[in-house]
Amino acid sequence: MNCIEEGKKPPKCKSVISTPEELVEALRPLIGQAIPMTGKSRTDGSNFRKIVTNHLLSNYMPEAADEYEIVPPKQKGVPAFLREYIDTYIVTTGNSYNLQVWNRNPNSTSVQVDLKNGETLLASDVRFVLGKIDTDNCIESIIVMTPDYIENRFGKFGKPTVKQQLIISNKKREDIIRDGGMVIADSNLPQELLASGDEIINADVSIKDEPQKVLPIEIIDERITDRLIGEKLDISLSTKQRGQQLERMVAYQLGYSGKQDSLEGGYPDIRNQMLEVKVQDSPTIDLGKYSPQFEEQINDNFTTRTIRYLIALTNAMDGAIDGLIMCPGEELGKSFTYVAEKSFKCQRSIPMSFFEEFKGQVVFNP
Repeated sequence: MNCIEEGKKPPKCKSVISTPEELVEALRPLIGQAIPMTGKSRTDGSNFRKIVTNHLLSNYMPEAADEYEIVPPKQKGVPAFLREYIDTYIVTTGNSYNLQVWNRNPNSTSVQVDLKNGETLLASDVRFVLGKIDTDNCIESIIVMTPDYIENRFGKFGKPTVKQQLIISNKKREDIIRDGGMVIADSNLPQELLASGDEIINADVSIKDEPQKVLPIEIIDERITDRLIGEKLDISLSTKQRGQQLERMVAYQLGYSGKQDSLEGGYPDIRNQMLEVKVQDSPTIDLGKYSPQFEEQINDNFTTRTIRYLIALTNAMDGAIDGLIMCPGEELGKSFTYVAEKSFKCQRSIPMSFFEEFKGQVVFNP
């Protein structure tokens, strides 16, 4: 049996992968094992991953998924050791270790693998297995950590400066249209920021004005969905121009008067409702500078994860709006997948003294 190849297949379901406690027990025999070191970080990292993969899967092989989908294009950012949903790293010398994660924000709810059983594997589900290598090229300690633990202990991963995108698969799109849309209410906004359902937009208020209160998502849904479904955007326009056309339609249905000529492309589009408006007629949506994958403060009350998103699922052939997605930004990654227009890495520095504490041990989120 080729454990390396088997390790590239995802598990049948989440319940069959080893618990953190089981991983700690299973990895203990590797302490003291020699590892071939070449001085080339990619080669040495690959050697450690192979040692971990062969050892774990020769002792316990989680049942493989029969049907699944790796969502990020070309599997960018997806862990190589999928069967146990693990990323491995080697730690050698220096005053600190720079943990680098390529092509995903480690602590984001972004779908990496759809197991086709109602379960998904998220970026935030990956377990990090860091092996400290001593001067004799032997495994000195192994620390298993979750992304959440890493950020709480050492600080957030750095945000890359690349344009962020969102993938909505054709199947997910079809499911949403068939179900009559996808509406998820605001979950992390205090009640005092939410307006009552019968609130009327004053005539002198612009969509770019800072809000005192915003309409709840379910009220926005009531006001616009039935009026927008079936409406057509002009397919002769660019994606950006169609987005502006949709923005005007949404603003009008919400009750904003006038032409709303001030569509200068700020974030979010309809700032007075903290609502970002997007058009989807291909699997990939450009999110631009801001993405809920990386939490950033937008004003005193809103972050990129509480900003609300309205995504119109439009027909590429005639521009018709077939369905709508409305949800807080923090919900997007739970159903869809964040990607970027080019490769990027998220980094987090960890003091070497942290690893020195656990010499001779295998520990989980210590």
